[in-house]
Amino acid sequence: MSFEFKVPNYEEIISQQKSYEWYHFLCEYYDVTPDQALELGTRKFGRKPTLPGSKTCDPVSDMTFEDIWELQERETPEQIFQFYKDQGAWSTFRQTVRHLELAGMHRSVLKIMASPGIHLCEYGCGVAPFSTTLLLNCGEDFNIDISISDVVESEHLYFAEWKLKKIIKERGLKNVNLYVKPVTANSLPEYHKPIDRFIIFEVLEHVLSPVETITNVVNQMNPGALYLENFVKLNMEEMDDPGPDLKSATSERAKYYNLIESNFNLLTSNSDDIDPNGTRIWLKG
Repeated sequence: MSFEFKVPNYEEIISQQKSYEWYHFLCEYYDVTPDQALELGTRKFGRKPTLPGSKTCDPVSDMTFEDIWELQERETPEQIFQFYKDQGAWSTFRQTVRHLELAGMHRSVLKIMASPGIHLCEYGCGVAPFSTTLLLNCGEDFNIDISISDVVESEHLYFAEWKLKKIIKERGLKNVNLYVKPVTANSLPEYHKPIDRFIIFEVLEHVLSPVETITNVVNQMNPGALYLENFVKLNMEEMDDPGPDLKSATSERAKYYNLIESNFNLLTSNSDDIDPNGTRIWLKG
């Protein structure tokens, strides 16, 4: 499985979203129109969007992603975590539009990763696209525990929690239990019970330490659990609207995969050596 960023035809993608108005939640939470939602979330190098505020964040405008990063030094964990508060709704819009092109992949992944009675964790969840797809499409009697984790007090985590709770309530999903487990600058989440399915997608390059992050998770996973991950390795100078890849994260890439290979068996055929940007599914031994 290999999913790399490409410039998508959003008009074509949106026209295919027959069962779900992708912009519905953005429009309600931020009081924007569908056209504004698409414009605010579309990646473009050097853009300075006028992002609305919400009940959980202040407006942000006239700054690039890099400008926001450079508002202060980003050396300590606390300074790096502050970035996700400083950016306001930037990631909420950007991730929602980014995952438009991945809707088909979400469904394919969930056919493997979702089953009744399990505990599924979406880590570095952002706007929680996998959990959103699952809850919008599962049966009314579907039984599952879902945990979502991301930076404490980040706007995208607030939005994800609000969105998932809204879906659960509106669809009457009485057998779905949602747990929000934030990550702080100095602590990693402890979950309410062992994890059966773990998803960390386009996240590892942004965490302070992939090795510490996943060691914490491995110790909370059931034997036979499935683990979906990718560790993006791109030339950021060639990317439009690049995100904050951390040197501390990229420097641990080899140690991270040594850790994974010692605890899991690879189910997909794409190892990191032959497909560094690929998305992999592993089975915990």
